Amino acid sequence: MSKITLNNQQSWDEKWPEIFDHYQQDLRHAYYIRALKNPNEHKLLEIGAGSFRDMAQLCRWGIDCHGVDYSAEAVKLAQKQFPKLAHKISQMDAFHYTFGDASFDLTYHNGVWVLFSDDDIKKLALEQARISKYRMIATVHNAHNQGFVSYFERMAQNDPLYQIRFFTVDEMRAHLSAVSSRITIVPVGKGKKRHEDWLIKKGLGSPSILRPFFNLTGQTFLKQSERLLCIAEL
Repeated sequence: MSKITLNNQQSWDEKWPEIFDHYQQDLRHAYYIRALKNPNEHKLLEIGAGSFRDMAQLCRWGIDCHGVDYSAEAVKLAQKQFPKLAHKISQMDAFHYTFGDASFDLTYHNGVWVLFSDDDIKKLALEQARISKYRMIATVHNAHNQGFVSYFERMAQNDPLYQIRFFTVDEMRAHLSAVSSRITIVPVGKGKKRHEDWLIKKGLGSPSILRPFFNLTGQTFLKQSERLLCIAEL
């Protein structure tokens, strides 16, 4: 797996004990997935789950969500953190799943592709599409937010976790065109007062509120959002 940084399983196995507990705190992506999930999407998979926080939160909401990660240490920590979900947590290579075709109605990941080259992203997209029945989601860091890009560049001088790629809307459409011609891209994270994170913080993060909000705002927060949540219909 030719990752751009933290480029092998040993690196992640050494890193996860340092960051696992801290990463449990941010559940925003779980709210986004719940809001954007379609009624016919019953079985979900989180790829590169890492902390497995979002997968666990979706399960707490009664959604059948499984999770995989490349790091054996991340899997071990997650199975200890979420013992009732241990049977849904697995170590797996995102280039070669052991799952059969169309095993999950919806698959998603948050920040996985930011570690890979264009050639590897195509392979990852094709394999994700293979195990997805209806839709797949790839959430990446947003290159249109220049302040966010600059912040990561500064932090990357001392911490390899920040040595990642950022993507534009056009770049993500090009990557996902390998598996779909029906692509929707939603800017998410931070933004101005009425952005979805503000709604979640105020206890207004239900699908009945967030989903219409996403539909109404469109690209309004493109230059202010942290990430691009990219949906490919299969």
